Amino acid sequence: MSMERDARAEPVAAAAEGRPSAPIVVLIAEDERSIAALVAEIVAEAGYLPLVATHGRQALDLARERWPALVITDLMMPHLDGAGLIAALRTEAAARGSAAPPIVLMTAASLRFARAAEADVILRKPFNIVELEALLHRFLERRGVP
Repeated sequence: MSMERDARAEPVAAAAEGRPSAPIVVLIAEDERSIAALVAEIVAEAGYLPLVATHGRQALDLARERWPALVITDLMMPHLDGAGLIAALRTEAAARGSAAPPIVLMTAASLRFARAAEADVILRKPFNIVELEALLHRFLERRGVP
């Protein structure tokens, strides 16, 4: 008998242990591929599922397919900037009758400009990896996600 857990039994085992059965999704919207890859790696190492979009419209489409527990977005992106994405996610959440996910806005722009986007938190670029990890845990634990 194998000691490995059957993948089909994982959702049942997770529920029995009080763990979520589906991966916890963190949406990352960042047009700089190296930054997106770094953030995705941090998210994955923390045990969450990163979904990466290279612009705001793509991020909104991904969010509609798999509603995220947390969004980490750049402010300045093509097609739909971070402020537009934040507004669209809040509109989408209202249409769904649910709360919008917490949103972390990463930017090198002025704080005055970044504050106008109305994110939950502004993370200045270049950012500190430990600070990003702390934000991940703070927002996901606040929502009851381990």
